[in-house]
Amino acid sequence: MAPLLCTVFLLLLGGLLPDNALAFQPHAYSGLYIHQLAHFFLIVSLFFFAVKARQTRLASLKGWQYIIAGTWLLMLWSGATMVGHVLDLEIEDALFLPPGEDIPLLRLTSWQEVLYYLLKLDHLIAVPAMFLFYRGLKQLREEKAMLSSSGQDRP
Repeated sequence: MAPLLCTVFLLLLGGLLPDNALAFQPHAYSGLYIHQLAHFFLIVSLFFFAVKARQTRLASLKGWQYIIAGTWLLMLWSGATMVGHVLDLEIEDALFLPPGEDIPLLRLTSWQEVLYYLLKLDHLIAVPAMFLFYRGLKQLREEKAMLSSSGQDRP
């Protein structure tokens, strides 16, 4: 029980004392190339998964339809994040503190900066994708429970 309480305490402490919560994590150039390749391969593998899942009889199940929709959203998220990483290298920090002020201002001077800060909202794509995966798995579990309670899953 003590490890569980310690874990809960540390999670609460981390939630109450945050530092910077950055959407795009900065990478060194060599690390960025590897990271971008990982995003690309994630998109390719998810694409083949979604296409193959659509071609099977499983696509007629409601749970798999949720999972396939979540896969497409996750591909969109990965592509948006790739663009955000590239823009992170291109733009300067748009926050500045005017003389005599306490609150920094955001000055956007180019379309790249506007796009960058819009892409920092990548959680608006990733969270619904994860919810669709969750909903699909839950639906599959419920369908299996209904089949097993009616005795239809026996050979």
